[in-house]
Amino acid sequence: MKKSFIFKKMVLVSLCSLPLANMVNAQTPLRDILQVALVTDPTLDEARANIGAAESQKKISEAGHHPIVSVSNTGVIAQKRTYSSERRSGPAINGKLNLYSWGAVEAEIERDQHKQDYFQHKFTETREQVGRQIGELYLTALRAKENIAIYKESLKRHDKLIRDLKVIVSYDGGRASELNEALSRRNQTEAMLLQFERTMHNALSRLSRYTSKMLTEQDLMDPFAKVSAEQFITQYHNSNIDTNPTFLAQQKEFESAKAGVEAAKARRKPAINLEGSASRLEREIYVNVSWDIYNPASKYQEQQSYYSQKAAEAKLQEIELEVSQQGRTAEIDMVRNQKLAQVANKQISLQKNVVKDTELQFEIAMKSLIDVLDAYQELTAVQATEVSARNDFRDAALLYLVSQSRVSAWAGVTSLSLK
Repeated sequence: MKKSFIFKKMVLVSLCSLPLANMVNAQTPLRDILQVALVTDPTLDEARANIGAAESQKKISEAGHHPIVSVSNTGVIAQKRTYSSERRSGPAINGKLNLYSWGAVEAEIERDQHKQDYFQHKFTETREQVGRQIGELYLTALRAKENIAIYKESLKRHDKLIRDLKVIVSYDGGRASELNEALSRRNQTEAMLLQFERTMHNALSRLSRYTSKMLTEQDLMDPFAKVSAEQFITQYHNSNIDTNPTFLAQQKEFESAKAGVEAAKARRKPAINLEGSASRLEREIYVNVSWDIYNPASKYQEQQSYYSQKAAEAKLQEIELEVSQQGRTAEIDMVRNQKLAQVANKQISLQKNVVKDTELQFEIAMKSLIDVLDAYQELTAVQATEVSARNDFRDAALLYLVSQSRVSAWAGVTSLSLK
């Protein structure tokens, strides 16, 4: 009998714990969203396709070393030849092989190889940027959720005061103006609440693009809870910019543009080809040297390649400075906002005491209604400062991961196939 009672008690405890477990599991961490989105997002398929297109372009350039074979069928209408036999009509096979192009083919192959490498690094950069977009949406929704909480708390304070004032006004009609003031302040608070609700639901709606379900505010949780700024910076710091995919991609873009300049220069020089044809009545093979002695288009094409190289070089320097600046700024923001949140949290406790004291003094007519409402407003402002500092810390942490190209690493996403 005793054992049966113990068993029933265990079953009851287990059943009671199920809703709590479901509530815990209902939360959707940012890491979980990233682990799926950074593998399956269509943007990555687009990046893979760009790699494939670049590889095909390289093979096109490599084909410059291969012979070209074609078939033709000539129908002579009229001809006049002085020293050679007349060309007869009929089908023929033609062939052409480049013998020497002053390095143009090799330069084009090198250009396209760098372009392929560029798109490979762009794939990694794209994955980091997708992670940044998801993170920003998640943190925007979380910021709004926490602001909603403080304005709901403020509404409760106003509602309690309004209930008391309605009782007072029922006995003293001369204090109706105080009730109107309280109602006005409450309306302002409710307007702010609705604005944050709109922001949160918009962010959650956009975030659903990356998830299998429509997220709610219950799904949101702090992705950087109990994180020390100093430890976070140490853990995810990347001192080698040569591993940054944005920098590497631009470096390959510069090298591709540089090879493009060499290819454009070489294309302005004579081309030496081995050509031949065979028909039913004649065979011939010969070396053909062709040189465009006047071709303005090739001149401007060379100039275009040169300016593209200069632009890529300037962009490379810009990215190097930008990455360094982003990292430093994020480090400063993380440290400062974490300290600000701690100070604001202390101020919240102090301001709550001020609110209680002001309410008590209002009850004994030592403080006016405006004093009470101002105390409410100051408490909400301090709470908003704490929420803002806490969320600014999260934004800085995400920006730091982006600047160090560690979003995927933080989310636990391994390297992906580029095919």
